[in-house]
Amino acid sequence: MLAVAYRNISRALTASAEPASAVGCDDPARLDRRAQRCAANSLLRDLLARDAGYPASGWQLLADGHDKPKLFTTDGPSSIDVSLSHSRSIVAAAITDLGAIGIDVEYRAPRRSIHEIAAYAFGPRERQVIQSGGLRDFYRIWTLREALAKARGIGFPMLADERDYFADAPTSGVWQAVIDGERWFFDADELPDDFAIAIAIAPRASMQSDLLANLVVQKFA
Repeated sequence: MLAVAYRNISRALTASAEPASAVGCDDPARLDRRAQRCAANSLLRDLLARDAGYPASGWQLLADGHDKPKLFTTDGPSSIDVSLSHSRSIVAAAITDLGAIGIDVEYRAPRRSIHEIAAYAFGPRERQVIQSGGLRDFYRIWTLREALAKARGIGFPMLADERDYFADAPTSGVWQAVIDGERWFFDADELPDDFAIAIAIAPRASMQSDLLANLVVQKFA
């Protein structure tokens, strides 16, 4: 089982009876983190109910020692790995029982200091890609790095370790690579309204790769 989805918070709030301004969501650029976290958890709840058959009140998320969210049910730790992300008005969630998973979504801010960030965090060959490719390539590599770091449960130390991971990454489609002896599948894509999204999955040996070849990031209404 593998499900990946995103939701636009501002549009959902606009369609609801409650005014978006009441929860600080009238301006997508100023959504507060509380609203984003609540919306991400709501999306996760919907995915778990639809694809895993988990009732809304039958689970909870707890952080492990590395701040990686861990899913627990009334029977104890779940075999389903989860990952959440949010940026401005977009929240994203990924769930799977195939292995470790990480997801990241980012708004491609045109005025961000991408070269300074790349110089601090990326590997030397990745920095060269940014020099020639600019904003689009920066966010493709950034989201891939963060998705990988989330899936491994390492977080910022890996995100900014100055190693090259994705200098040769294709610009679209599902692909695989071996990192530190572990097989990984990756997908980097674009969402409407200038967002970048990436998924990283470390499948168990028994998993069939064609499941990931058909990976689709869907909009969840």
